[in-house]
Amino acid sequence: MTFKRVAAACVGAALSLAITSFGSVAQAADMTAWKPAAPPPPAPPLDIHGFFDVTFANDYMTPRGLLVTNTGLTTQIVNGLTFSLYKNPDSWINSFSVTVGTFNDLWSKQNSVTGGANAVTPGQFDAVGSWNEFDWWVSADWTMGKYWKAGVTYITFISPPGNFQQERNVEPYLRFDDGALTGWAFTFNPYVKLFYAISGSSTVVVGNQGNTYDVEIGMVPTLDLKNITGVPLTIAAPTWVTVGPSSYWNRGVTGCGLATTTPCSLSNAGVVTTGLALKETLDWLVPTRWGTWYAKGGVQYYHVINDSLLLAQTFTGTANSYATAHREVWVGYGGLGFTF
Repeated sequence: MTFKRVAAACVGAALSLAITSFGSVAQAADMTAWKPAAPPPPAPPLDIHGFFDVTFANDYMTPRGLLVTNTGLTTQIVNGLTFSLYKNPDSWINSFSVTVGTFNDLWSKQNSVTGGANAVTPGQFDAVGSWNEFDWWVSADWTMGKYWKAGVTYITFISPPGNFQQERNVEPYLRFDDGALTGWAFTFNPYVKLFYAISGSSTVVVGNQGNTYDVEIGMVPTLDLKNITGVPLTIAAPTWVTVGPSSYWNRGVTGCGLATTTPCSLSNAGVVTTGLALKETLDWLVPTRWGTWYAKGGVQYYHVINDSLLLAQTFTGTANSYATAHREVWVGYGGLGFTF
């Protein structure tokens, strides 16, 4: 009997071990079958981007050297969308995009001065308030050979208070991206831009009205501190000079002296300018899921070379006479914006 009991116990133990082992193998098989699926691939980058920028300044000076306003507060708002249509880093044309945007200028003192002769009701602002200028544009931009950027912009200038007739312009440009070549934190970013006025009032008031042009030659030396210290701050020095035919600046308008009949000295140069611009990315303050926000500030110095630009100030109201026109202009500004 003892032997039978021992044999039965051994058989029972063997069966129990077999069942346990089978259960473990089955469980392992189940675990293998239910292995979590791999995470989905990341979403492709957006091919549509937007931007918004607001600037507060003491004066409004155009890139061509026209002093538009120099009293009160100037507020300028720029926004738009960019559509990336083509990208290929291995071809001669590396990228192509189309941008549409608008520019608005608000002048705090506009309500206290007389309206323009071109207004719907001459001498009145037609209830536009401080809305001084509205521009809209569409541009095509592309990158060539990784280091060259080119493009062309069609832009229309409109005066809500009727200070000038609608101006239609085309601006092709070419820029060298030396930062993409060197990888340095300090870059020069040289460029050249043609400004061709198709039609409308003169963009410098007393010059030819349409079918004329000037050329902007410049560079934007920039130091990116983030590449050196990790601080998300860039320091730039936008610098350029404008040149063009003398008729672009003056179509024969007189008044460059004590008498209104005094002719202006003709010149092919318009204005030379340089400045200091600081821009800080605000990732530490605003989450990037709300876009890339930034704050900016700086000062830009302009030296008016062309006497006809001084005469133009007597038409825009920034000078009471040619003798009191401003040859040296300092524009201080600050602002913020975001991109996505």
